[in-house]
Amino acid sequence: MTAELKSQQLARFARALRASLACCDMASTFGGKVFKCQKRPLLTALSGGADSTALALLAEQYAQQTDISHRAIVVDHGLRSGSTEEARRVVKRMQHFGIDTIIRRVTAVPPTGGIQNWARKQRYRILTASAREMGAVLLLGHHKADQAETVFMRLSRGSGLAGLGGMGCCRIIADTPVLRPLLNWQPDELSTFCSHFGCDYEFDPSNNDERFERVRVRAYLKALSSSGEDLSNGLTRLSAAARAICYEVDAVMERQLELPELFAEGYAAFSLSGLRRLPDILWRRVVGETVLAVGGGDYFPSQKAFSLLRSRLESGVPATLGGCRFIPRDRGTYCRVLKELDRNKQALVQIRASVPVIYAGVWRLFSPVAGCVQTLGDAPAPAQWKCMPHALRRAFPTIKTLDGRVLYPHFTERNGLPHLNGGANATFLALERMGALVRLTNFG
Repeated sequence: MTAELKSQQLARFARALRASLACCDMASTFGGKVFKCQKRPLLTALSGGADSTALALLAEQYAQQTDISHRAIVVDHGLRSGSTEEARRVVKRMQHFGIDTIIRRVTAVPPTGGIQNWARKQRYRILTASAREMGAVLLLGHHKADQAETVFMRLSRGSGLAGLGGMGCCRIIADTPVLRPLLNWQPDELSTFCSHFGCDYEFDPSNNDERFERVRVRAYLKALSSSGEDLSNGLTRLSAAARAICYEVDAVMERQLELPELFAEGYAAFSLSGLRRLPDILWRRVVGETVLAVGGGDYFPSQKAFSLLRSRLESGVPATLGGCRFIPRDRGTYCRVLKELDRNKQALVQIRASVPVIYAGVWRLFSPVAGCVQTLGDAPAPAQWKCMPHALRRAFPTIKTLDGRVLYPHFTERNGLPHLNGGANATFLALERMGALVRLTNFG
């Protein structure tokens, strides 16, 4: 690769990464927490393919220029024979280019079906946990073709405007900033960069397995492109337009609507009467964010499910959706949203002393001693929790220490408050991600 071309590519990447970092910092200020992504270390999710290999090379150069640390991480799912040897080969290759690279293995037993979704969840769990330990920004190698495929699949399922926005350049997953700085790069540009850099890369055979929807969509879009129909560019333009529209709509709703309130104890409330004038599609957008915040999910339920939910609530009937319980109050003018425990049973989660852990996709927990996290359920509540309704406190996290004691975390309004008396505390993650009003409440 010529020095001039290399310089151009690195400058292009630096502009994209800085824009993504700035976007993430702006998005993170809603709840009062500022991530200060510009100064954080970088962690590249490395599969070993051309896209993530190019990302690792570019990120390493950026890190050296800006004097921040960078590491790459390979997640070995153990789903293919030879995956361990492949991971070691990738590590050796990256180390040759001076990139600190580690391997993390999935230890969970894979299911008999839905293997791609399972692998994705395991991968993100490991990646975000590793980024959290480093205090790093996580970088993903999704590119322009990935964006077009995503929008096409969502379009074929009748997705709404938010879904057609596709993948954003920045996102907060739990408490981890996740960036996609390559969304404006074509895949052949990335493979060419690797070749010119003198760096080999791996080929994943699953990328040719037509049992998977994304592989079939990729082949279809490629065939259209070969015939002169440039659908991929149209899809990426559609995603940009959809995101811009959603951004403007959200800004108007923030100014003119009474948005849901979030409470440090992990629940929310909103005015049914205040949202009554909204059409179903916008009602879903407002209430859907609350469902994700309280339920801990990744995606909105369908429009049909939200329309049914709205109908029940307007009739004064309690309902459930997305791991949440909706309880109408005050003759249907107000609704409380609690986490539904029965459909979201959590296995025991290990917590190390003084090392925060994410639990149920909802809480960040801190404990001064090691132990296991589990929900209170129907166990007796401590005195400080008895003022809370039983239906709410059942989903509260508790910590059983190695010596058999049970710690009941103090609910904090903001991450970073002093640990009270050196004890355990729990921060409702949604307080750091949403523009809703934040309160510490007392049911007494």
